[in-house]
Amino acid sequence: MSTPLLLAILAAGITWLARGSGRRLGVLGSVGLLIAFFALPFVAVVGARSDQALGMTPFGLSFVYPLLWTAPVLALVALLLSLRGSARVGGLALAGAGLVGIGLPLVFQNGSEQLLSVRSVPGVLEVLFPLVIGVALGLLALGQRGRQRAYGLVIALAVPLTLLALLASGTGERLFPDLRGYYKLAAPVAAQQAALVVNDWQADLEFYNEDAQKLARDWQTVRRQLATGGYASTERAKQRRDFYRIRQDYADRRLEPGTVPTLQAISTAGQLPFGYAPGPDASEAGVRRVLVRRADYGFGAWILFAGLALGGGLILVGRGALAQERGDLRNGLLLAGVVTAVLAGFNSTEFNLRELIIGWPNLVDLIGRSWPPDTGFISEVMKQMLVTVNIALIGTVVAAAFALPLSLLAARNLTFRNALMRFSYVVTRTFFNVDRGVDTLILALIIVSAVGLGPFAGALAMAVHSIADLGKLYSEAIENAERGPIEALESVGAPGTSVIRWGLMPQVLPLFLSYTLYRFEINFRVSIVLGFVGAGGIGFLLNETMRAFQYQQAMVGIITIVLVVNLLDFISAEIRRRLV
Repeated sequence: MSTPLLLAILAAGITWLARGSGRRLGVLGSVGLLIAFFALPFVAVVGARSDQALGMTPFGLSFVYPLLWTAPVLALVALLLSLRGSARVGGLALAGAGLVGIGLPLVFQNGSEQLLSVRSVPGVLEVLFPLVIGVALGLLALGQRGRQRAYGLVIALAVPLTLLALLASGTGERLFPDLRGYYKLAAPVAAQQAALVVNDWQADLEFYNEDAQKLARDWQTVRRQLATGGYASTERAKQRRDFYRIRQDYADRRLEPGTVPTLQAISTAGQLPFGYAPGPDASEAGVRRVLVRRADYGFGAWILFAGLALGGGLILVGRGALAQERGDLRNGLLLAGVVTAVLAGFNSTEFNLRELIIGWPNLVDLIGRSWPPDTGFISEVMKQMLVTVNIALIGTVVAAAFALPLSLLAARNLTFRNALMRFSYVVTRTFFNVDRGVDTLILALIIVSAVGLGPFAGALAMAVHSIADLGKLYSEAIENAERGPIEALESVGAPGTSVIRWGLMPQVLPLFLSYTLYRFEINFRVSIVLGFVGAGGIGFLLNETMRAFQYQQAMVGIITIVLVVNLLDFISAEIRRRLV
C-alpha cells in the first residue's frame, strides 16, 4: 500500500511545484477510481482448486461488501463538482473522495472474509469489446476529411457489427471461449451452498490439521536455515523465497508465525477459519472465499487513484482557480486510461523488483563464476563475431538493393498518374506492412526450417525483414522531395528515367545512405539474437557456452559484443556526419 501512496504524493508534489493543474490531477484520480471500481481485480477470491481463483472487481464484490460503493459515488460527485462548481468546493470534494478512497481498503483488509456465490454476467466483454473498437475507429474517422471520413465511418460501423455477429455465433464461442461470462458478480451464499461448505470442512478436517502443523514446521525450518551461515548464495536466495511465501501464508490466515492452532469442527459456514477456502463440493456449486489480505493489482491502483484525487483536491483548495486549465476533463480521461493500461501491463508481466532483490545473490554468483574471462577463447569469438558482422552487412545490402526499386512504386507522388501505377502503390505498401509485421526472429525460425542452421538463414531473414523497413523509409523520403527540380525536367520533355536520375536521386540519396547505415546498426544487434535460434555467429556461440556453463568463455563474447557495438556505432555516425 505504501508504494501507490508514495507515487501519488510524488505526482501531487511535482504538479504543485510545476504550477500544474490540480483539477486535472483530481479528474485523473476520480476517473481512475471509477475505472478501478468497475474494471480492475481487487482481491483474491479462491475456491478449492487453484484454477477456481478469481480476481474480482470491487463492483463484483459490492453486492456482498456494499461499503465499497462509497468511494466511486463520492468520486463521481467530486468529479462533477470540480467541473461545474467553484474551484475550492471542487477541491474539497476531491480531497474528501480521495481520503475515503484511501481509508476504504484499510477497512476492507481488516474486515471479515466472506463466503460468496459467484455468477457470471454474459455479454459484458463480447459486447463491450466491439463497442470500444467501434468508438476508437469512429474517433479516428472524425479526424479525417471528405471521402476518407465517410470511408472511415463506414468501417467504424461495419467492424463492431461484424465482431458482434461473430462473437454471438458458435464460431465466436469456439474462438474466444474466455469472453463468455468473463465478468463475475458476487451474491450471498444460499442455505444449500452453506451446508456444502460445512460438509466439506468436516470431511477434510484431518487433512487441514496436518496442513496447518506442516506450515508451522516449515516456518521453524526456514527460520533455522536463515540463521545458519555457510550456505551458497543460490541456496540462501531459495530460503528467502520460502520465507516470504510462508510468511504471506500466515498473513493470509491472520496467524502468528510459527504458531498454528488445531482446527475444530464447525456447525455453520460462517465459522470457517480465516484464510481457508471452501471445499471441492462447495466450490463446484459456485462458492468462493474472499481473502481480504491477498490484494490484486487493482487494490494498489485504487489507492494510487485515491491518492491522486486527494492531492489534486488539496492543490485546488490551496491555489483556487489558478490550479485549473482548459481541457482538464479530456486530459484527465486520457491520463486515466494510460495509467490503467500501464498498471495492467505491470501486472501481466509480473514486474516485481522484490524478486530481483531476492535473486541478486544469484546474479553476483554468476558474475563471480564468469570472471576472469577465458582469454584463450578470443580467437574463436573473433571468428564468430566476423560472421555476425557479415550477416548484418549482407542482409542490409540485399535489402537495400530490393528496397530501392520497390520504394519508387511505394511513393505516392510517383504513382498517381494512372490506375496501373496506383495499383502497384497499393500492392507494394501492403507488402511492406505485412513484411514489417513479421519479426526477424520469426522469419529466422521459418527459414531455418527450410535451409537449415547457419549464417545463410540469418542473413536471408534479415534481408527479407529489412526490405520493408528500408522501402518504407525510402518511399517517404521520395514523397517529401522538392517538386521544383522534377517539374523543371518534366517541362522540357525529359524521360522518366532522367527525371528520377537528375531530379529525384540527388535529393534523396544522402537520406538513403543515412537510413541504410542506421539499419545496418540495428541489423547487427538483431543478428546477435538470431544466433540463439541457430542462425550462426556470436549469438550461437554465446548460447552454446552458456548452456555448457562455460561462463568465463561466455564473458569473452559479452565483452567483445559491447566493444564491437560501440565501434560500429562510432564508425556509422562518422560516415553519416561526413557524407550526409
